[in-house]
Amino acid sequence: MSLRLPAGVTLAALFAASAANAQTLRTMSSARQLHGESALDVNVTYVAGRFTLRPAAAGALYQMDMRYDEDKFIPVREYDASSGTLQLGLRSKGHVTMASNGDDENVPTLELGLAQGLPLDLSIDLGAAEANADFGTLSLRNLRYKTGASKSDLRFSRPNPLACDSLTLEAGAAQFNAVGLANANCRHVKVEGGVGAVTLDFTGAWRGPMDADVHLALGTLKLLLPSNLGVAITLDRFLASFDKSGFTRRGDVYYSDNWTTARNRLTLQVESAFGGIQIVWVNPTR
Repeated sequence: MSLRLPAGVTLAALFAASAANAQTLRTMSSARQLHGESALDVNVTYVAGRFTLRPAAAGALYQMDMRYDEDKFIPVREYDASSGTLQLGLRSKGHVTMASNGDDENVPTLELGLAQGLPLDLSIDLGAAEANADFGTLSLRNLRYKTGASKSDLRFSRPNPLACDSLTLEAGAAQFNAVGLANANCRHVKVEGGVGAVTLDFTGAWRGPMDADVHLALGTLKLLLPSNLGVAITLDRFLASFDKSGFTRRGDVYYSDNWTTARNRLTLQVESAFGGIQIVWVNPTR
C-alpha cells in the first residue's frame, strides 16, 4: 500500500493523538546472528512512520527495533535460510486514516541495521514514511527503494565494495534527496518521481561510466554534478526550465564542455514537466 500526502502534512498527522491510541503503542526488538551466509535477499516493507537504516553490529545478520500501534500494524520478521531471503518491516492491518491532531509520540518508528560486508539484493518499500537511510556500510548488488509520500534522505557515505548492477529509486508525493550516488558503484540508475522536489547528488568515488534515467512528473529536479565529470543530457521536457550554462548542444543531446577530456562520464536521460531542472557544479571532493 502506498499513501499519498499533500505537501506539508507531517507524519504525526497520520495518527490520532488521543491517550487511548497512545496506550496501544508497543515496542519490539528482533535480531539474528550471521551463520555462514554468503549473500542475502532482503525485502523491507514499512507502511507509515519514521524509518532509519543503520549498520548492524559486527556478527549480526540484522537488528530491528520498532515502535508501532498494535491495533493498526503487524510486525514482519521472516527468514528463510534455504533461499537466503529476509522479510522485515511493518504491515498495516487495514487503512491508515488521517487525523486532525497528532504528536510525535504517536508516530511509529523502525530502526533497521543490516549486515556489513555481506552481498545484498535489497528492496525497500515504504508508504507514508519519513526516511533517513545510509547505504554506505552495505555491500550492494542491487538496490530498489520506493516511497509513497513524505520525505526521504538517502546517503551513500562510503564506496560500495561491490559492482552494483542497478539502482532504482521511486518517490510519490515527496521531498527526495539522494547524496553520494557515485559511491553506490551502480552502472545503471533509474529514478521515478511523482510530485515534489528531487535532489540527486552524483558526488563520490567514480569507478566507471554511469547511465541514469530520470522521470519527474511534476516538480523540481536538482542535479549536483562534480566539476570534473563529463555529462551528456538528453531532455524531454514540457514547461520545465533548464539552464544550459556549461553545455553545448549537438543534435538532441547537451554535452558538458569537458565531455571529450573527462575521465568519468555520466549519461542522463531526463524527462520532466511543469517544473525546473537545475544543474549545480560542485567540488569533486565534496
